[in-house]
Amino acid sequence: MSALIARAEMKPLERIAVNPGINGAEFVLKDSGKPFFVKGFNYVRLEQGHSTFDAATDSTEAHYEPERAEAMFQTLEKHGYNTVRVFIIGRSKANPGIGGNYDTTQGNYEPYMDNVLDFLRRATRHGIRVFPTFGDGELPRNAYYYDRFRKTGNNKNVMILTQEGIKARIEFITSFLAYVKEKEPALLPTLLGLQCQNEAYLKADAWPFSETEGEFKAANGKHYDLSDTKERQALMDDGYRFYHQCMVRAVKAIDPDMLVAEGVFVPRAVGKDYETDAGLWPGRFKDERYPPTLTALGDGPLDFLDVHFYRGNTKESVERAFENNLASTGLFDREMKNIRMKKPLIMGEFGAFDHVEKTFEEAVDNMVIVRDLALQANVNGMLYWTYDCLEQKRLWHATDDWELFFSKMGTFE
Repeated sequence: MSALIARAEMKPLERIAVNPGINGAEFVLKDSGKPFFVKGFNYVRLEQGHSTFDAATDSTEAHYEPERAEAMFQTLEKHGYNTVRVFIIGRSKANPGIGGNYDTTQGNYEPYMDNVLDFLRRATRHGIRVFPTFGDGELPRNAYYYDRFRKTGNNKNVMILTQEGIKARIEFITSFLAYVKEKEPALLPTLLGLQCQNEAYLKADAWPFSETEGEFKAANGKHYDLSDTKERQALMDDGYRFYHQCMVRAVKAIDPDMLVAEGVFVPRAVGKDYETDAGLWPGRFKDERYPPTLTALGDGPLDFLDVHFYRGNTKESVERAFENNLASTGLFDREMKNIRMKKPLIMGEFGAFDHVEKTFEEAVDNMVIVRDLALQANVNGMLYWTYDCLEQKRLWHATDDWELFFSKMGTFE
């Protein structure tokens, strides 16, 4: 089907909005007010890296598979799902993605964006929302973006804590949104929202946290004492709030109805307990990543939150792992009750590793437990990792046995 015919036959979807409430915020269809529970999958291609929408460049081949996407949308519509989460990024020479040709692409690569538009059209025809996430704090891999950071380096901390980094990240994400709005504004309601990062984190072994004394002036204009644990932690938490304030303002200047979200993994997944491990001190852990907590992110301008859960080993039951992991990010704190009156929470990734669940049947049975625990925690949606990323061998995917998966998992409600 040609792109022209696809546009002619396409009826725009109803906008998704947030309805705050004393019993918890929820997603609704904006015009009808009907509740909307996010239910679906992560749709990811990993051909030497994230390649879902890759178009051909001067040095790489195209990887986008429209027929495969179409088949997925048909299946999801038939079985009652409503959302897919996708990655908008390019991380390597093999998969430059939205970065396009390193030396010549100015901003975001238009052939890549045209593949995204095709995907959005197909999703729209099947009544499926698309939830794009913009990498893990990096930028499109081309000179247009990278040349700005020759002195500081293109690390995650720079992108969040400096004015230059925030400006570049805003340009990356808002130029994506502006392209959709300019080319096909009828596709904007197909977007559930824009997720700033897949899994937010800063690194303790990277500047400025690699410094353990002296003052640092952050993008918000405040000074932080790098010899003080509380101020180091505040630097990250305040930094994300300011970054999100800038991002939300820029996104809504283009589309006032567009929702903005953030994704996080839990501190416990990287061995952190912020009661004792706050401050992002370098060298204290093998894994130097420190994710912000849900409570820290919730105390900011985001429209909704996204937390991820995986059980990493069999030392704990599924129930105990869920409780301990989600507690480490503040899900059960009293503070979260007030946050969740204003902001929905989804579990944008949950899945099963094959070294933990030895068979697909065991994986599905345990994911049923995760589903039920998440529902008890009153989440506003779930997206399974993944629908069919069979190239990622270490996890179980829904299409490993679709009939078994759907018969036990249903639509997660």
